[in-house]
Amino acid sequence: MHGLKTLVANIQREWLARILDGSKKIEYRDATDYWLSRLDRVGPPPFLLRLINGMRTDAPEATLLVNRVDIDMLAGQIRLHLARVVETVGWNPEWHQKYPALAPEPPVDSVSVFDGRPAQSRIRLTVSSDLLASLAPGKSVTFSHPLTQELYEQFVEAPEAPYLVWVEAGDRAVQVALVEAYDRGFEDVADLTVVARPE
Repeated sequence: MHGLKTLVANIQREWLARILDGSKKIEYRDATDYWLSRLDRVGPPPFLLRLINGMRTDAPEATLLVNRVDIDMLAGQIRLHLARVVETVGWNPEWHQKYPALAPEPPVDSVSVFDGRPAQSRIRLTVSSDLLASLAPGKSVTFSHPLTQELYEQFVEAPEAPYLVWVEAGDRAVQVALVEAYDRGFEDVADLTVVARPE
């Protein structure tokens, strides 16, 4: 762990408890200029994240290893992926009784995405013919796509998610709902999940 840069942040006790019990594996921060500049200063992972519960000198805290960073472009949040707990200071294990472990996130409901009539966007994604062929009604497909500045700005300007985008290969294009879009921090690549309209 020596030589790794450290990012320091405050955290509420309930969320720290859930990180320490292993049920919360991602720490979120709003993708504001303030947090993006702090992230740029610490650089690409791996780095350490020191989370402190309070302002007192004896406040409970934990230091964690961050092994991946991405930005949820639909929610406007930085996601710090926590690989493991490196150290805790001043933590009382009895506090876990007050804050039960989090339930796992439910998977994307591919059918209900279209219940609310997703809005249109001007986003067009060029993909391989194989990926386009893999799109099936009601099935979610996740793939990586280069993230140019122009495409990033289109994501920022897009309506509230989920919304419709065009996926195209050669002279064929299919309109799908974009349900997840993560900018891989420091890599100029986005991981996208789309769902084709159910029949």
